[in-house]
Amino acid sequence: MDRAELRRVKQHLMSWGTGQAVPGSPAPASVATIVTADPAHIAGLAQSGLIGPGTVVLAPGPDTPGAVGFDGALDEPGTEISIGDDFFLQTQDYATSEFMSIIGPTLVRVSDAADFRHFLSDADRAYAEGVFPEFATAPAVRIADLPGLGASPDGDGPRTRLYVNTEGDISTSPAGSVLGRVGDPLSALQASWDRANTESPLPCSVCLGATVPEAERSRELLERPWLGRYLDVLPALRTMTVNNVGGLRVSGFGGRITQGFAETGHDHDLREPSTPVVMWDDERGYVYDLASDRVFAVEHIAASAAELILATGSVRDAAEYARPEALSQVERFFTDAGAPLVSRGVLAGV
Repeated sequence: MDRAELRRVKQHLMSWGTGQAVPGSPAPASVATIVTADPAHIAGLAQSGLIGPGTVVLAPGPDTPGAVGFDGALDEPGTEISIGDDFFLQTQDYATSEFMSIIGPTLVRVSDAADFRHFLSDADRAYAEGVFPEFATAPAVRIADLPGLGASPDGDGPRTRLYVNTEGDISTSPAGSVLGRVGDPLSALQASWDRANTESPLPCSVCLGATVPEAERSRELLERPWLGRYLDVLPALRTMTVNNVGGLRVSGFGGRITQGFAETGHDHDLREPSTPVVMWDDERGYVYDLASDRVFAVEHIAASAAELILATGSVRDAAEYARPEALSQVERFFTDAGAPLVSRGVLAGV
């Protein structure tokens, strides 16, 4: 496998794990990524139309004309897979990840209800105190099944990813509720996925359906409408870590950069996913644009203006707290730079 193909397979594998589409990829006519626990299912998957020209299929064992082979397992925490001699991926359960040494690409799964509650506890502390779990912001880590944890479900579903267990049951995730079986067409799997989500007050009810009771998941997410924003912040902090910038505070999590503004209760940015993230330290401010994975280093006053626009939702509403001319200047700067201070429907955590 050449380097370009390995890069493509890695992108598909991360998309499959996180539940978010490969960035910039068109909507697939079949399924983008399929992981099967038994290569014997590949023929049935192909016959039912799930495998198309752009589908990446991964299965244990050697490479075959229809699938990328791997050694190890992808469906159990505490395991590792290897693809050739060049790529290794660990899978860990959430609760023990804080005690593990991160030595390479790692997918962290919520593997049971206790894991889910541990995830919520970490998110609550970040929201209240601005303290984020160190392992979750490590550049090599991705959290699995993000739509089930509060991220936008846009891009997830049977067209993006499928998992097939040894018995031939199909879901979008090893932790997910069953959508069908090998032999079912994509239309039937999609209908099952749509039906499950219409029956729940919050998406996505499928990808953690076999792991976390839906009543508990929905209740906890409804009580935390900012969870999607929390999951947006993690890749921002990972990017800063890659650039050797640490010790940052994050707007909306434990405080605001604008003095006294936290007490106003404005939280448009916490409820509107995928808006740019404002961070700061004692020396400067930073604005991270999720769409382009770019970071802008700015003066504190500019970071404050960006925060006010994002948190109130507009320059007009932010003008109660700062000069409109200064706010408009900052808004124009980010718009002209291709990073407008609005939501652009970007998927978080990939």
